[in-house]
Amino acid sequence: MLILNNGILYMQIYEYFKNEIINGTYKANTKLPSKRNLAKEYKISLNTVDNAYSKLLEEGFIYSKERQGFFVSDVGELYVLDSKPIHITKEEENIEYDFSYSGVSEEFPYKIFKKISSNIFDNKDILEKVDYQGYLPLRTQISEYLDKSRGFKADPSQIVISSGSEYLFQIIFKLISGKFGIEDPGYSMLSNIMDTNDIKYEFIPVDENGMDLEKLKKSKSDFCVITPAHQFPTGVIMNMQRRVELLNMKKIKYVIEDDYDSEFKYSKRPVPALKSIDVNDKVIYIGSFSKSISPSFRVSFMVLPFDLVEKYNTIFKFFICPVSIMVQKMLTTFIEIGEFEKHLNRMRKIYSKKRQLLIDMLSERKDITIRGADAGLHVVLEYPKNYSEEYIVKKAKEKKIKVYGLSSYGTKREIPSILLGFATLSEEKLKEGVKLFLEI
Repeated sequence: MLILNNGILYMQIYEYFKNEIINGTYKANTKLPSKRNLAKEYKISLNTVDNAYSKLLEEGFIYSKERQGFFVSDVGELYVLDSKPIHITKEEENIEYDFSYSGVSEEFPYKIFKKISSNIFDNKDILEKVDYQGYLPLRTQISEYLDKSRGFKADPSQIVISSGSEYLFQIIFKLISGKFGIEDPGYSMLSNIMDTNDIKYEFIPVDENGMDLEKLKKSKSDFCVITPAHQFPTGVIMNMQRRVELLNMKKIKYVIEDDYDSEFKYSKRPVPALKSIDVNDKVIYIGSFSKSISPSFRVSFMVLPFDLVEKYNTIFKFFICPVSIMVQKMLTTFIEIGEFEKHLNRMRKIYSKKRQLLIDMLSERKDITIRGADAGLHVVLEYPKNYSEEYIVKKAKEKKIKVYGLSSYGTKREIPSILLGFATLSEEKLKEGVKLFLEI
């Protein structure tokens, strides 16, 4: 029996008849009560019943006969799941101060993106099919940005847009085959992706100038993946001598340069990309908008050497770019109208202030050495050997603080080292968290 409660009445009528038809209570070709009689019986407006019947009609649960009324359609046998609410309980850490390297500050240009998005939705071309390499105007804007900001020219035909660096590596694995040398310590995500794809790799140690090239020479690696502008997680910057030596190394066929947070350099101008001195076109350059705008956009890109572009077009021409055309158009406009440059300048000031605050407070501890503070959105603290990373992480957690030991990103280190990200915490939270952390 139909019982109406508080709420949207026409939806209650719709749900009732839909369920009764699916359950077989109302058999095929059975006549439903007339709209007028149902409205009169339940003392509701005729429009309410009309809306409910119209929805049932649209979805094929009923059909109408002129001057006869509405009848139940033959919907066949539908398998009906016994739907029950599923409650997933996720164990949450009792953390108040998370010094994570992931994420960005809250100063997101909401109003600008809201205006840009409303303009985009006014155009019907959002329904157009996007190029498998990504939206050409966005690739053109990225090309101009790289020339101006990262010191090298890239033709839009070399640029591939995708949804995160994980997807870009999936493409790279299809274009080149062999053994990869990856940084130790480095992104655990990278080794996980390689394990998933049965890709051969070996860890190459990182020293004060980046990847140890002597160890790379002795390895069996055909390619290497590096973060030269601000090595993750140590924060070291690869010097020019080592960059030239790496590019001249004949045994390394391609170098994958992950330029993940190069926009944020504080004491001097940003370090030019390794790709900017790549005269032999052997660098596969990877960039992202995750740190510069927001990780939620899930937009990354890479610049392929010309000899891989043709291979890419052959293999991937039937694929679809996983980034929404709306997101790509918003980013295109954001860069085109000069707001991206303004946003970067604004964020540099915000992050520079947070970084200085962090360094000033940490400097009180004379037994701690601060590394990697000149660039990026995190610093590394080196402790005396009588400490252990496990102890520091544990004691921090007792104070509702989350910090990250560097050994979790690779081989256990001789010097206990802790990573502190500062992008996501407000200045107030940063002060509170660091003050508590320094008690350890």
